[in-house]
Amino acid sequence: MDPAVAAVAVAIFGYALVERRLWHTPVSGAMVFTAAGLLASEQVTGLVNPAETGHGATIFLELTLAVVLFSDAMGANVGSWATEAPLPGRLLGFGLPLTMAVGWLLGWAMFHDIGPWGAALLAAVLAPTDSALGLPVITDERVPRLIRHALNVEGGLNDGLVLPFVTIFLALAREEEKAAGSGYAVSVLLRALFASAAIGLALGAAGAFALRRSRNRGWSGQRWQSAALLALAVLAYVLADLIDGSGFIAAWVAGLAAGLVARESLSAALRLPEEAANLGVSVSFLLFGALYLAPALDSATWTAVAYGLLSLTVIRMVPVALALSGSRLAPQTVAYVGWFGPRGLASIVFAGLVATSGLPEQGQIVPVVMLTVGMSVVLHGLTAPSGARRYGRWYAAAVARSPELREAAQAPATGRRRWMTTHQGAFDAEAGGRPESRR
Repeated sequence: MDPAVAAVAVAIFGYALVERRLWHTPVSGAMVFTAAGLLASEQVTGLVNPAETGHGATIFLELTLAVVLFSDAMGANVGSWATEAPLPGRLLGFGLPLTMAVGWLLGWAMFHDIGPWGAALLAAVLAPTDSALGLPVITDERVPRLIRHALNVEGGLNDGLVLPFVTIFLALAREEEKAAGSGYAVSVLLRALFASAAIGLALGAAGAFALRRSRNRGWSGQRWQSAALLALAVLAYVLADLIDGSGFIAAWVAGLAAGLVARESLSAALRLPEEAANLGVSVSFLLFGALYLAPALDSATWTAVAYGLLSLTVIRMVPVALALSGSRLAPQTVAYVGWFGPRGLASIVFAGLVATSGLPEQGQIVPVVMLTVGMSVVLHGLTAPSGARRYGRWYAAAVARSPELREAAQAPATGRRRWMTTHQGAFDAEAGGRPESRR
């Protein structure tokens, strides 16, 4: 039996013993599991051996992200956000592309050897955010609901929106290195975007329709409907992978389609996929620490560290400030939204795709991504509780002076489970907004 399995089991059991106690500390679950992974790494105790664990870990990470993408997309209600709460639209429609553009330019300037498409790939891999690494930012009710909602929606959707860019930039980088014949990028575009999206659309819509009919006729209960949704996410991923497409795009589109067809009727059935994603992400951070972060730390360069810090600050915060200009938000709010853009599971898995692509520049790109995520785990985890507390105090004083403050506007209700659950930490809104878990 692989000792890595024992390491995972011990970490889960140990965290379960102190999880609620950690609510009131700056120590997040992501920090705990990443630290456990570093301790179990080949560089420290050798419990997790990349040669024995690597392939299985890659599959686990990819399936976890597929379930996360499906669950997040299924809960999305893009239409209401666009009309009732435009802040997520600003962050996703303008801030996200600009983040990739700024990251591309700085990456090309700092890493000359990876070429323009390698730099674009690096920027795209590091563009999505993950609210799980700074959970108090979106669960502390002292923070205005409009801002928590914007960060929550952004973190739930930007990984899916970045997927096509990662796929295309990876194909262009490989074609630039002549690792494939002419037109390779076009064939990838057709398979990964159009064919994979078609698989996801057909499977998600048909599957949700069948489940809704079955539920309405009393043929199936919530427990097995939950299992069916989990199977639907995995099936979309696997079918797209069989045609060398993008399983992630298929899973994300399947979630969107299922949500459009039966979001309300299958709302309660999402509990199992969300809980599976919760546990999967926790284990993923342990694997991240053992298989990716430990080697990255072992060979870290000052240039890689500098780019990581720029990615968490300038590359994120400047585009956010530009995206929110004209929104009438206070500078304190813009700084809060800009800083709390943690990098997490999506960046880890996307970097894993680069690591197995055969791209010559992967030896430069992957360590930079892993160092950036590692710094994000620590910096965003430590600053989330105090940052939310300080911003909440500022907001309370500001809204008392100016009740018409833009931040005081109401965001659309997200319901009991969406956006405060899945990989961002289980959250019980009906119990007064107390988080059930903090990774």
